[in-house]
Order: sequence, then structure tokens, then C-alpha cells
Amino acid sequence: MSVGGDASDRIADLQRAMRLIADAVEELPVECRDLAGNALLNIAAEAVAQDVGCAEAGRIFARLADLLARGLQPPIADAISLNAFDA
Repeated sequence: MSVGGDASDRIADLQRAMRLIADAVEELPVECRDLAGNALLNIAAEAVAQDVGCAEAGRIFARLADLLARGLQPPIADAISLNAFDA
């Protein structure tokens, strides 16, 4: 990820990371693929909590829950910055 880069660099890096992770999921053994979403969610929750703390992580995941509840699932090609999202 670009250290000290501008927002567009960070979004581009985020989109690249998402593509690489999606490709890696496709390479998992077939019997593991249906567990990939749950595994990624656990990894993401831990990483976000470590990065911003539990309280802010809770707010970020609440914003994500709000988006999903409204049927606004972000596509893999389009990264959404949840810490900048105005709910």
C-alpha cells in the first residue's frame, strides 16, 4: 500500500488488494471455498480492530451493515472507504 499517498492511490491499492484476495479465494480447494467469506470476515474484523481499535471497528462494521441492509453490496471492482462513509 502507498505510504503517505493520496486518497486515489490508497483506493487503487485497496482495489488491487481486493482483486488479489478474490483471485486467491478462487485458488482455494473446492471444499474450503464456501468457508472463505466467513474466514475473510474474521480476518478483516481482527485486522480492523487492531488497526483502529474496537470502538471504531464497531462503527465501521455498523456502517457496512447499514449499506448491506439497504441492498448496497459493494462490488469487488469498486472499493468503498467505510471510515469516510457518512451514514
